[in-house]
Amino acid sequence: MSTFSPAITQLCCLLRQEEATCHQLLETVHTERAAIRTLAITEFHSINCRRLSILESLQSLANERQQLVQDLAGHCGLQPGTVSIQELIDHVQDPSLDDLRAVYRSYMTVAKTVRDEIGQNVVLIEGIRGVVDQALSTGTPVSPVKDLYAADGQAIGTGRVNVLIHQQG
Repeated sequence: MSTFSPAITQLCCLLRQEEATCHQLLETVHTERAAIRTLAITEFHSINCRRLSILESLQSLANERQQLVQDLAGHCGLQPGTVSIQELIDHVQDPSLDDLRAVYRSYMTVAKTVRDEIGQNVVLIEGIRGVVDQALSTGTPVSPVKDLYAADGQAIGTGRVNVLIHQQG
């Protein structure tokens, strides 16, 4: 296992970087939640730009990690190309992998937390969307204005204002 030691150390380093980047993503998700709750629409662009940058960084780290895992899999006699970190950890039962196991477990905990927190934001957004849809469709006045069109593009003479598109010019 001594020939794998530098690769294992590098893999641990990559996982720690991914975990730190996941923490950045988590902070962004919390910022997004605060913006959603206060309907601070002007903040969404900067939040999304930050999120995109973080996700690109995570993708780069994941690609580097996957390549290293595949290299290690080949050294361990596993079929390269299909091996995950978990399979590598399960296959190589050696105390020298204890640090890798701990780092991987910590990384997965943070990654699952990020996934769950994003899910909570989705629920908030869907809730707000439902309220807005209800508000738009409840008690809307009927418009007698000419040159109105339904969502399918058909001309109509009257209808609920929120579902009509008025031709301008």
